[in-house]
Amino acid sequence: MRRRRIVKLRWTSLSSVLVLAVAMAGEGMTPAAGQGIESHWAGKNVTISVGYKAGGGADTMARLLAVHLSNHIPGKPKIIVENRPGGGTATNARDMLRRPADGTYIGQFAQTLMVADALGKAPEWFKWARYGYLGMVDGASEDSLYVVCGRTSAMKNLDDFLAGKDWRWGEISPRTGAGKDLTWFSLTKFPIRAFFGYGGSAEVAAGFDRGEMDVTSRCTEQEALRYPQWFEQNKIVPLFGWGEMNPDKHVPPDNPISNGIREGRWPWFGDARKTLRHLATDDQWAAFNAMYAMTGTHVWALPPGVPGNVTKALQESFWKTINSPEFRADMLKRNRAVLPLSAADLRSRIQSVQSLPPGALAVLNKVFSSR
Repeated sequence: MRRRRIVKLRWTSLSSVLVLAVAMAGEGMTPAAGQGIESHWAGKNVTISVGYKAGGGADTMARLLAVHLSNHIPGKPKIIVENRPGGGTATNARDMLRRPADGTYIGQFAQTLMVADALGKAPEWFKWARYGYLGMVDGASEDSLYVVCGRTSAMKNLDDFLAGKDWRWGEISPRTGAGKDLTWFSLTKFPIRAFFGYGGSAEVAAGFDRGEMDVTSRCTEQEALRYPQWFEQNKIVPLFGWGEMNPDKHVPPDNPISNGIREGRWPWFGDARKTLRHLATDDQWAAFNAMYAMTGTHVWALPPGVPGNVTKALQESFWKTINSPEFRADMLKRNRAVLPLSAADLRSRIQSVQSLPPGALAVLNKVFSSR
């Protein structure tokens, strides 16, 4: 699903419509004359709270945002990063409800929480329309590559994988983006056995490196560079993927996965939606494509009730930051892609969920029912 459709969400109550209307109207407000938005943050600290443990992808983004975002926020406040892991980021999202609504607190939670709420599967306290949104650093699906790899001690190629059964595949939580992907695979005929419990993406990759699982999707560009021995010592083999298959568009383009694709090192490797379509139903693939269109995990948001002019100023500052050459260069140094998604586009993709065919919507409901 490359082209996002903007569809009005069919809310079931008048109160839900009012909450969404107020949130969207607030985010669109502009500073009134004399409010002095330029001095709003002067001399203040801004806290960025991450819903995962230190050391993972979200933590890396947060700490780079802390370095660069201050330069674009009026008043140039000092930015502090803290970690509040738990519940697949639900702990952090809930904690945001008691935080100051004055623009001095930014929280991160998984996009899947928003989708779960649109499907009626989120915790009772979580209503996605209540929060203010800055956007996503990793939200543009068109440029993303996902790869599933196996340990060569267990399999040498895709045929070996398909001939096996109950290959162990571990993740953080069924509530995260990668966790939802894994849950989807567990509903199909792919021969995997899902388990959860890792504290962050870095822990998942380390667990795979220790041999705690047979297959993983944590073997793309970043992890391949973090664990060079995987490819140098032929410890893992890419099995299949999905997304951007052109290695010249990967970030960075010079890495073991992209170079191997470019050289044709794994002739069986391809987009699972084409090469392994027989392992899932049409409805399952439709749900999978919808999930891919909502790629990215890390939503950056504000607590409910932040004034509209403050929200707008932070949205503009966030957008300037993640599109700045300095931020992109720092992300690239850490082998992290910047795939910006605006707050408006984020809302639109969540609203589009209920436009899916009934069968695909039923599959999504199963995926998002997993806790």
